[in-house]
Amino acid sequence: MKIAGIILLVLGILSTLGAIIGASQGHKTSFAGIAFIVLGAFLMSRANKKKEEEEKKKQWENSSSEKEQ
Repeated sequence: MKIAGIILLVLGILSTLGAIIGASQGHKTSFAGIAFIVLGAFLMSRANKKKEEEEKKKQWENSSSEKEQ
């Protein structure tokens, strides 16, 4: 998920940059690249939260196994 988030984030930034350049030259442009930026950031955030949850679960398992001994 993290790699997909990075890819979407880069594509969104490039698309938005192109739209800004096009708009500055007087062309009609679409700023739909912002949706890719938001989606990419969400996927990266979710991947980081999932990793943190797995680490907390491992710590909990380790602490509970130490208490049993």
